[in-house]
Amino acid sequence: MRGHVFQRGKTWSYIIDIPYEPLTGKRRQKKKGGFRLEGEAEAACAAEITRINSGLFIEDSNMTVTTYLNMYLEIHAKPNFKPTSYDTEKTVIEARIIPEIGSTKLQKLTPLIIKKFYAKLRLKYSSDYVRNIHGILRRALRLAYTDYDLLLTNIMDKVKTPKVEKKEMKFWTFEEWNKFIESSEGHVHFIVFSLGVYTGMRRGEILGLRWKDIDLVKGTLTINQTLNWIRTGVIIQPSAKTDNSNRPVVLDRYLIDDLKARKKQVDNLKLKYGKEYENHDLVCCYEYGGRIIPKRITEAFNVLTRKAQLDKIRFHDLRHTYASFLLSIDINPKVAAERMGMSPQMFNHRYSHLLPNMQQDAVNRIEDRIEEARKKRAEPVDK
Repeated sequence: MRGHVFQRGKTWSYIIDIPYEPLTGKRRQKKKGGFRLEGEAEAACAAEITRINSGLFIEDSNMTVTTYLNMYLEIHAKPNFKPTSYDTEKTVIEARIIPEIGSTKLQKLTPLIIKKFYAKLRLKYSSDYVRNIHGILRRALRLAYTDYDLLLTNIMDKVKTPKVEKKEMKFWTFEEWNKFIESSEGHVHFIVFSLGVYTGMRRGEILGLRWKDIDLVKGTLTINQTLNWIRTGVIIQPSAKTDNSNRPVVLDRYLIDDLKARKKQVDNLKLKYGKEYENHDLVCCYEYGGRIIPKRITEAFNVLTRKAQLDKIRFHDLRHTYASFLLSIDINPKVAAERMGMSPQMFNHRYSHLLPNMQQDAVNRIEDRIEEARKKRAEPVDK
């Protein structure tokens, strides 16, 4: 880093060349004048260079939170996130963060401003949603400090992660589960619900499932892609949600029968529409082969739930229903986790609240076996 002094009228000034602005690539300089003597200007210049090199200097900037967050989306989020994650981040920033604190200058942003922002959010939104917004701000502002030299400190270090209110997990009993699948037979999207009920697959995994991913002879399917919705439309992602999500799933005979019936239905529709059929090789699609908009499944699920007079749950809660069913019939949690595309650690964390009753059942079985053994020992031995 270089600096020099020069005389302007009767006083002396210094100018320092600062490294280029990391976001825009623009040249930056630090200037200061009004020194009576050349030596005073040289000493001040040297001291300022030392301060800059030690990381105790941030150039004054009029950049607002809005300008910075838009840059963050373009240079960090867009090239590094999956399209669905980027779309979610962009939506939250544009709809929730910018309208409230976007006009604030980035360097004037304080922990107090952010805490007041969170307090306002909590009046309208769930604690989960506020926590998600916090995660986005924390990530963006950390980069402003660590990578872009736009902040002197990471102000998010002084903002605690909002607490999340623990919600009771909703799921159906086996009887309700069975009632739903029976009442949905004949629906245009029945195969979607059948896959959800019998495998616990995520909605995006079901809608992205292709016939080439299924072996009806061996009775298996493999999850290799997902179908999701972003603001620009339906998007296919070649990889599933996590490393564990890309998995083989063994099918039960009831689901195999449903898939065989669906295959015949699709083959007939291909003949009906001919060249106009959109062949994406999808198991779950519109009559003409087009990709299903995910929210249409949610809407249909809600209608069928009301029709069956069942307690309202989300489509995603079919996963919780499936997990509770597996545990209730003594399926090893490790096997259950594999079927659902989760790590054993994540599965245990998510569904540990279902285990106490099963542990009690295990204790009861142990007691029964001990009691049985004691009775045998107490029986008289024939001589």
